[in-house]
Amino acid sequence: MTILLGSFAASPRPAPAAPPVTKPGATKPGATKPGASKPGASKPGASKPSLDAPAKRVAPLVPLATLPSVARVKVTSHGKAISIVEEVNLPRGDWKGEALRFHVAFGAPGPRAIDAQLVGVGDGELEPDDDDAGEVLTIERVPRRPLDAHPLLGRETMAGIVVNVPADALTTAFARGNMASLRIRSLVDATEPDTSGATSVVVRLGASRGTPLTLGRIVATAAPPSSPLARVEAKLCGPDADPHPLAVGMIPRPPQVERPSAIAPVLAVRRATDDLCVRMWHAQPKAP
Repeated sequence: MTILLGSFAASPRPAPAAPPVTKPGATKPGATKPGASKPGASKPGASKPSLDAPAKRVAPLVPLATLPSVARVKVTSHGKAISIVEEVNLPRGDWKGEALRFHVAFGAPGPRAIDAQLVGVGDGELEPDDDDAGEVLTIERVPRRPLDAHPLLGRETMAGIVVNVPADALTTAFARGNMASLRIRSLVDATEPDTSGATSVVVRLGASRGTPLTLGRIVATAAPPSSPLARVEAKLCGPDADPHPLAVGMIPRPPQVERPSAIAPVLAVRRATDDLCVRMWHAQPKAP
């Protein structure tokens, strides 16, 4: 058998390279001069760079130039879910054309979904209509209120969202009547009925500039596949909350409703730690 070496057999073996000649006092290739630092080594007394990124500076929060109020809370039962709409009015006040950021804490239970819109409110109106279209605002989830966001709904230590309101959106909304409404919509899972048959939900209220937000009115209704509401109760809940029941507008209004002596929400004594607790009973379906 013949092995063909090809060009390898014809190629002469290269001669060994001569060792490099080092002059007296010269440094060999790859060696380090006496007193010199090796690559990557730190000089004596030098501090290593910190692995932590420098802390981002946050500009001081300018006091809010307007006093918000909760014009309306609307709770709608959808059977297995409950939708909540909070209309927070923002008067123009001393607004100077700046963008605003608001911290909105989650209600209980936490939401399946949440969004925010800015709606203009006309002169003489107390709140926008349900059909009024608003500008959709960007939101971001946060574990607590960041330093550059104004507190609005819920406690500052609660998880929630930050709502970003651009200056041009506020300008457009104020052009309608010097009032804008921040519409916060959320969808939560319905709780299991308690022993009395009621489902319940907690709606976050809040404070601004240390003052509890005034609560205008409360509306409750039901939408298919849920059966109509037969009864609704609402009250403030929290440490030292006013125990008086609050008036609730039911849509449609049932023919006969047991109504304890309820007061208008705007007359209730409010505290910054108050939330709104709502309980709903559905009408029992008629037997066939």
